[in-house]
Amino acid sequence: MDIGTGPFALFALAAVRAGAKKVYAIEANPEAAERARNFVSRQDDIPAGSVEVIEGFTTAITLPEKVDLVIAEIVGALASEENMITTMRDAQERHMKTPKDPFSYIPCGVQTFAAPASYALHPILAPPRYERLQGQPLRLNARDRTLELLADPQLLEDIKFFDDKLPSPGRWKTTEKPLEFTVAAARLEMNEKDYYEALMKEEVTPEEAGPLAKLTAKTFSGMAFWPRLTLDPAGTIVVESRGPLGEHQKSHWPTVLALMHPTPVPIKAGDVLKISEALRRALVSRLFVCVNFAVESVNVCPSVCL
Repeated sequence: MDIGTGPFALFALAAVRAGAKKVYAIEANPEAAERARNFVSRQDDIPAGSVEVIEGFTTAITLPEKVDLVIAEIVGALASEENMITTMRDAQERHMKTPKDPFSYIPCGVQTFAAPASYALHPILAPPRYERLQGQPLRLNARDRTLELLADPQLLEDIKFFDDKLPSPGRWKTTEKPLEFTVAAARLEMNEKDYYEALMKEEVTPEEAGPLAKLTAKTFSGMAFWPRLTLDPAGTIVVESRGPLGEHQKSHWPTVLALMHPTPVPIKAGDVLKISEALRRALVSRLFVCVNFAVESVNVCPSVCL
């Protein structure tokens, strides 16, 4: 079963060409589902009927048989986005032959990493623009160097699709202990250099670029989040949306930035920023994720809804 097959049913077709006898390609978007049907019908190297495109959500569909393998193409910028947990719990219960087998899933899990960040364009979003965001996070290209991390990333969410104890919808904790981030002097130094180089490319004078880069590098704007896909149970085969230490790189997934204050907050090396309360999740008509932060050594304790 290919969940979220898209307009070209690429993974469904790849599965058949690799030897699968039957693939149920599920797509919730009506237009994409119709395009997928048309695309599949034009493939002359696969048996007729080997890929069946079905429009709808897997949680509302009953298949004629249980499947050996689930391909999940519904991974968002946060591991728990796109109704991921409910979808996979339902797949375990209704659609799969061996739901506890990690090799029955591609990927077999998704993780969310988090790190505090400075954002060069944060001052532009100062009030009244800040209020217009209404608590919604920014979604930035993973190569966008206006965002720089202040500390090494830490694991926030670790969702294993084969886990028979996937959390139920509603409020749940993602971490047993609060995550603490210590602002790293080396990162502040590197961020200042990167911001300076970026300003020089914009033809800002060195006299202006130097102080502005230093000021920007030593500010806290909010928390950055991004996903990592794990393709094997040991986590040795992964798909990174940022580098292992949060480095900028080309990626299909954006980096989510939750601004924690209307304006940038000054920080210094050694300051500690703590996620004091785990993510809260409420699955209603869509997924809401609320994050509460207590920031030690920085005078701000906001609550933001993603």
